[in-house]
Amino acid sequence: MPFEQLNDGNCKTYLVADGTEATLVDPLLGREDHYLRVLKDRGLKLRAVVDTHVHADHLSACALLRDRTGADHAVHAASKVAEGNLRLEEGSQMKVGGIPVDILHTPGHTGDSMTLRLPDRILTGDFLFLGEGGAGRTDLPGGDPGAHWDSLQKLNGLDGALLVFPGHDYRGRSESTLAQERQANPRLQPRSREAYVAWLNGLQMPPADWMKAVVKANLACARDARGVEIPSGGAVCEVGAGCAVPQLSCEAFMDGSRPALILDVRNPDEFTGPLGHLAGARLIPLPELASRIGELEGFRERPIVVNCKAGGRSNKAAELLIQAGFLDVHSLSGGMGRWNELGYPIEH
Repeated sequence: MPFEQLNDGNCKTYLVADGTEATLVDPLLGREDHYLRVLKDRGLKLRAVVDTHVHADHLSACALLRDRTGADHAVHAASKVAEGNLRLEEGSQMKVGGIPVDILHTPGHTGDSMTLRLPDRILTGDFLFLGEGGAGRTDLPGGDPGAHWDSLQKLNGLDGALLVFPGHDYRGRSESTLAQERQANPRLQPRSREAYVAWLNGLQMPPADWMKAVVKANLACARDARGVEIPSGGAVCEVGAGCAVPQLSCEAFMDGSRPALILDVRNPDEFTGPLGHLAGARLIPLPELASRIGELEGFRERPIVVNCKAGGRSNKAAELLIQAGFLDVHSLSGGMGRWNELGYPIEH
């Protein structure tokens, strides 16, 4: 069975093929020409494109690929995606050539999340990540910690030798086995439903405004990425063994007392660029933060607000500081983009 992961970076797109027929799982908008070249080079006919769920961190290419190839656009029957023409339910089966693909409905990250079970592997979307990455967060629109616990129980009877391929990985891993995940993944450790829900509720944080815009665009089957700005960096869909990052809205920051430190983690050209920066902000770009954390030693017990362009990098930086023992850290929700939208004062 030809099987291949087709993207660089954290978001994963899988090619499954048998004979001359192929299916793409979770393709990214903007990469469709690359996918079509791969199919052509391998002499494959695209029969279906699959969204394992409504994505919040990237735009789906499924609708555009359906336009260009005539392939079916498969989604779960519970999905509110406008144009998915192949609606799948628990127990449904797709075929890729002669390969059976069984559908598990695995809500929790979203209500329409589904896992694809092939003979020797499962493609889990954001229902399950690898190792300490845990799984997709359950505090996005449609998320439900209790439903996620219920979904995890569907894995109990599956063979531990099954390979696990997630929709994202933020730690440089490509695959695992279900047996390994039962040992290493915090989501698969024994907990009652009540304890699991309480644990995830303690990790919840409001989704950034840009994520809400991505969900809206994917529900409408957008074919054009213009108008939807997606920041780079950060494990934006992940809640695993890490810590929750407290959020501070721009409005609350403007109306409240000034923190001891405003830490800007953008690149230097952004700091001096059109969006400007907050008065008194200190610049340490995110890629340098781990090696320069000693410079912040005097702020371990003092309030810190971390800022970036839209919130992704500041969340990651704030998580790093919290894990390093800093006691009062918040991420500025919406970042300088939101700050400028509100017309608040900036410096250049």
